[in-house]
Amino acid sequence: MLDLHSGHLQLCDSISRRRAIQAGALGTMGLGLPDLLASEGNQTGGATLGRAKRVILLFMWGGPAHQDTWDLKPEGPADNRGEFQPIETNVPGIHISEHFPLIAQHADKLAIIRSVGQEDNNHSTGAHAGLTGRRHELRAENFSASETDFPHFGSVLSKLNPNREGMPTFVALPDIIATTAGKVTPGQGAGIIGRKYDPFQIVDHPDEPDFSIASLRLPGGMSTGRMRGRQQLLGQIEDVARLAERSQSVQTMDDFYRQALDMVVSPKARRAFDIASIPDEERWRYGWHSFGQSVLMARRLVESGVRLVTVYWHREVKTIDSSWDTHALNFQELKNRLMPAVDRPIAALLEDLKASGMLDDTLVVWNSEFGRTPRINKNAGRDHWGPCNSVVMAGGGMPGGQVFGETDNQAAYPTANKVTQDDIAATIYHLLGYDPHNTLVHDRIGRPYPLALGEPIQKLLGSESKPQPSPPPRIDAGVEVGPFHSMLKERARRYIVCEFGNADSEKEWQLTGWTAAEGRGLKRHRRPGKKPATVKYLGHFYPHFNYGFLVFRLAEAATADGVQLSLAGRPIPIPDELAAGGAKSVWQIPFPPSMISGTKTMEITVEAPKWQIADMALVGDVIRDIHLARLDG
Repeated sequence: MLDLHSGHLQLCDSISRRRAIQAGALGTMGLGLPDLLASEGNQTGGATLGRAKRVILLFMWGGPAHQDTWDLKPEGPADNRGEFQPIETNVPGIHISEHFPLIAQHADKLAIIRSVGQEDNNHSTGAHAGLTGRRHELRAENFSASETDFPHFGSVLSKLNPNREGMPTFVALPDIIATTAGKVTPGQGAGIIGRKYDPFQIVDHPDEPDFSIASLRLPGGMSTGRMRGRQQLLGQIEDVARLAERSQSVQTMDDFYRQALDMVVSPKARRAFDIASIPDEERWRYGWHSFGQSVLMARRLVESGVRLVTVYWHREVKTIDSSWDTHALNFQELKNRLMPAVDRPIAALLEDLKASGMLDDTLVVWNSEFGRTPRINKNAGRDHWGPCNSVVMAGGGMPGGQVFGETDNQAAYPTANKVTQDDIAATIYHLLGYDPHNTLVHDRIGRPYPLALGEPIQKLLGSESKPQPSPPPRIDAGVEVGPFHSMLKERARRYIVCEFGNADSEKEWQLTGWTAAEGRGLKRHRRPGKKPATVKYLGHFYPHFNYGFLVFRLAEAATADGVQLSLAGRPIPIPDELAAGGAKSVWQIPFPPSMISGTKTMEITVEAPKWQIADMALVGDVIRDIHLARLDG
């Protein structure tokens, strides 16, 4: 599905998109977003400074904890420094989080900027700064994007140097980011320069089995050959337009429809968006989840000529926060779900761009709206923190193997080389070949604005921030993670898991009434004893999270005969249609509505005389077969 931020396009002369389509008889052609492909032929830009031809912007919506990802402080105050340890990378002296083991092998490509500060603790305005390089006129939360916002980097490129070969200049996926209150975050579109420079917006998740780009679908039963034959309808559109005596703004829509048609029939465009045609092995390299498949699609899009792709961290459920906004369970969320979900695809992206020779002129940027507090709160989380954050760049002419800026021993404040998002934007535009001060972008009524107000970070551009080699950090022995836990982590969805018979996993649970552990590997299990057995979670349980299913993986397939389950004394019924399916090795049992939201203690009672339980997990949604199949591989 493709969309615009408001859901309704209004042309400058108040003629709606729907009316324009009706007047132009486009309804039979299956075109969804010609207005998004608008461009101005008389725009120029001075591409003289850098060598980046394209950008992939990875925007970590929610605000990652910088001190647990890029700027760890293992010697900092005990109350603040967190649980994670730094690890060596392939560049002596650069250390990042232990939960980025794959990215660590690409540190020679990275420029890590640890001293970014904005003094803004709001998602809405903090995101606007990270997506546009401009501080918003407000410093507030929960207000919607508007035509007074400064344009996104991609919208600026769409105006200054638009594509003309059937591909959009600017694509955004897999979501339009918004607050939990539903307010669309400012800075994602064209703002002051006009909506025809908004992104080609994808709001379907490319990991889903039925993923497709609605505007690139052909009407039922129509081949691309037949569609090409219908280009003559454009002449009819022009006739209708002349009869309607449209204004100049509507007349220009003819060009937009022509470009939209080019995208529908262009094999190049269709191949770029057709992620289903990619071999499974390659898709798994990026992670079979929304972010991983979005990064894979971003690579294919820039290979096909798109100049800027923004991949937003997404929400799986619109009303439940599954972003990087880790006010609760910061370390559990980071190590189990968030960091593994970006480690694999970012490493794969850097590896593939390097191998193809595209990294030299493709800029990859990690950014977000802010960092997180040094102090850990009562919910084992970290809160919003504008004064300090980390931004990372790779490729596009940015020398790698660098660390810029320093912070104090809590990663609370920059202590050297502080920069702002204004400077990040100036650096991006510089690498793209635009003078950030002297290249101007004009709003809808012709007023000029410089691209950025900050300064390019010359020390980074001049490769002057190479770290001094330092001793490798001390690494404690890791915990054992079994195959089921690894599969859950690979899904990049929220979960709590107990691997029966795994001592490291069972430390987080209190087990009562279970037999001794038996078997090894996938067959390792425990059985409930003759009396009801219980398993009680000892960690911080947060009922706001969307735990919708109780999952059991059995060492041997078994039926639900005689099985009784309860949560804190309340029965968990097994649906009749599920029980009637016979013996299963994986049982995914939905919690009754509202059961989890009213739960303070996660204690499960199990009566299952025939079950050899290898793993038990709480998950938000059904585990798909494509992930369960990984257990057999």
